Amino acid sequence: MRTQITCPNCQTPYVAEVHQVIDAGQNPELKYRLLNGQLNIAVCPNCGAGGQLSTPLLFHDPDHELFMVHIPQEMNLDEVQREQIIGQLVRQVMDKLPAEQRRAYMLQPQMVLSMQTFMEKVLETEGITKEMIERQRRQSELLRTLSKADPDVVDHLIKEREDEIDETFFAMLQSVIDAASQLNDDRQLLPLINLRAKLMTETAVGRQLEKQQIALHKLNQEVKKTRRLTPEMLLKHVLQHEEDENTVMALVNAAQAGLDYEFFRLLSEEIEKREKAGDTPGAERLQNLRAKLLEFFETLQEQSRQLLLHAEKTLNELLAAENKDKMILERMPEFDEVFMYVLTSKISEAEHKGNKEESMALQDIHSRILRAAERQLPPEIQLLNDLLEAKSVEEQKQILESHKDMVSPELLKMVEAVQEQVKEMGQTELDGRLSGVKDLIQDNL
Repeated sequence: MRTQITCPNCQTPYVAEVHQVIDAGQNPELKYRLLNGQLNIAVCPNCGAGGQLSTPLLFHDPDHELFMVHIPQEMNLDEVQREQIIGQLVRQVMDKLPAEQRRAYMLQPQMVLSMQTFMEKVLETEGITKEMIERQRRQSELLRTLSKADPDVVDHLIKEREDEIDETFFAMLQSVIDAASQLNDDRQLLPLINLRAKLMTETAVGRQLEKQQIALHKLNQEVKKTRRLTPEMLLKHVLQHEEDENTVMALVNAAQAGLDYEFFRLLSEEIEKREKAGDTPGAERLQNLRAKLLEFFETLQEQSRQLLLHAEKTLNELLAAENKDKMILERMPEFDEVFMYVLTSKISEAEHKGNKEESMALQDIHSRILRAAERQLPPEIQLLNDLLEAKSVEEQKQILESHKDMVSPELLKMVEAVQEQVKEMGQTELDGRLSGVKDLIQDNL
């Protein structure tokens, strides 16, 4: 629902989207937004102040028969008011469910007093236990200590708590490094980079990760050089690390596009070669590796199938929705690459069949999603898109003239960053247009 909020910082009234019911069975995207800290976030359009809104929440996961309610204590509600809110939330869930999906446990939702406990219970449905959460808390505390401690203390902590320095710890460290890099905070960034380098050489997990990174870098370099990833290329790199299963899995995970039927045909040929050459240990090693990779491949196939089914279900719901724009705004994160692939495929299919009515309905959905996505882009990105879509240099000049306040060295840096990415992808035509835009911006600085 859309709710009017008054900014506590500057008193500006504005409207924010608030979700109080999270039904993982009906709308799993809301669950993941909750877990990622992206649910019920409000930011004042005037001063930029904001954060997560404090609001009653009902969570339902039919697979785990979990039905619970959290009402923030700071709302200072009496018992009658609390019961009224709980009743309203329960009815919202019940009204949307077919009669055959309603269960007795829904009549008595669990009351959860703290938001921390509420989140822990949601995480448990993802297989994340309290013990795992506590371990990550200790790892986070260790990371803060290591980033500020003297060298002798760092050495002591690395030896004493090496069991906590695992792949999750390195992921946390990388996130902090990325954040410091985005803020251009060299004072914080350099010690963190030095810490990562030290951990890479002085811990078992670090040495393994470094080995994986070197292998991935070599594969990426070859892909960039040839501008394509082939099953033959992936197999070559896999065979170079066939005795290190972790590195092999890192390679195939990063290069999933090369893991196809041709890859397994070539791998089987390599096994046969070794068998004929009398290399029994080598053949057996590859047979075991093939079994693991086949299991991984089948898992990927099943995940892809589920993603496509979910995208089709979402598309059908969107086609049937009375207020399509409202649904698009509420479920924007679901309109990802998989969804757009399904949508464009359906459009092509409808056009091929000559079904104009269906084609127009699908194209309307496509246009609505693109418009909604563009409205959510930062103003600088919107401006760049407008400049790239302009049909002439004169039109580009007019656009820049009407956005004088946005023409800045920061805008120029952003265009240069985009251009670097475009060059890496080999998109020559777009690279040329970006050069023209960059020149116009420089002329207006």
